[in-house]
Amino acid sequence: MEKFFTNIVNNKVIERILPFLNLFMMILFLLGAFIIAPTEVVEGEVQRIFYFHLPTALASYFCFGLTFLFSILYLWKKKTIYNHWGKASALIGVFFTIICLWSGMAWGKPTWGVWWTWDARLTSTLILLLLYIGYLLVQSLDNSSEGRTNRIAAFIGIIAFMDIPIINMSVRWWRTLHPQPIVLAPISEDRLPIEMLVVLLISTIAILLLAIWLIMINVRILKNEYTIKQILSQSFNKGARH
Repeated sequence: MEKFFTNIVNNKVIERILPFLNLFMMILFLLGAFIIAPTEVVEGEVQRIFYFHLPTALASYFCFGLTFLFSILYLWKKKTIYNHWGKASALIGVFFTIICLWSGMAWGKPTWGVWWTWDARLTSTLILLLLYIGYLLVQSLDNSSEGRTNRIAAFIGIIAFMDIPIINMSVRWWRTLHPQPIVLAPISEDRLPIEMLVVLLISTIAILLLAIWLIMINVRILKNEYTIKQILSQSFNKGARH
């Protein structure tokens, strides 16, 4: 399994195809969000933020899910490549969470009349962001104790993921300004029209592909930094012995 995740980063075919696939899907996404999708009757043009907002939220969940998985693998196998994947995924997850919160605020201002309210979903999402920023801060500490800080970060990456089910269910558990789910809502409830659903699907695929591409770039950077540090450390130790 370690070789599999190492080879993905070094795969030249994926490295060449993924950027063009990303570009193609992003063009479809922007065309769908601004031209093809119908204008929402009640909210008007501001509702188009939805095609950015929900996919970035899903992308952040995807990224943090990877951090959760690779944190478990790192604690189990003690292989550095898993820590690289976990850290890279968290970094991109934080990036998309910030975009999700910003787009939600931009949507909320004309809809609710305020930029921010301590709504259950907004607050739990902010907590998620702070938890994974904490994970990255721990990862950035000087690791001089045989991976101790990486292990602490891995525990944080696992525990922080538990906030995602709370975010998902917050609109049903508590009274909240945030709308109820309309994409996967029960048949008896209001659901998203098919035209909007198709555009949302395209935008979600585009954003997820972008997230995967950015994660792979970051894993490659982290792997190269780690290799350079190992080489420099070995050279220093050899010089010290002589």
